[in-house]
Amino acid sequence: MPQDPPRRLQPLCEKIGRERLDRTVRLFYERLLADSELGPYFAALPDLDAHIAHIAEFWWTAMGGMPEGEPVFDMIGRHAPLGITEALLERWLLLFEQTVREELPDELADQWVTMAQGVGARLRNIVVS
Repeated sequence: MPQDPPRRLQPLCEKIGRERLDRTVRLFYERLLADSELGPYFAALPDLDAHIAHIAEFWWTAMGGMPEGEPVFDMIGRHAPLGITEALLERWLLLFEQTVREELPDELADQWVTMAQGVGARLRNIVVS
């Protein structure tokens, strides 16, 4: 009896693809910058392009991708001093979900949005004031 070939799970990052992930993150940041409530937080970043690349790398790695270097993600430390409120976090999550759903098929968008909600829950529990 022939054996089935071994199953290989495909990480979410591979399903989305690096180019599409990068494009989605960049579009999200364009929307953040245009947002009257969230824009000032991101406009104040000294190197927005480096930040966007860092966040794309965070998502790539979180989705199962291999990091391009030594990953350093200090989500709590970076967000703690910002005075993030529940309203700002909800606004961030809404814009993120809208962007992801416009850029990806439903199945992939659902998975990425679920991950973002997990990030939001962690921030809510630790840094939201």
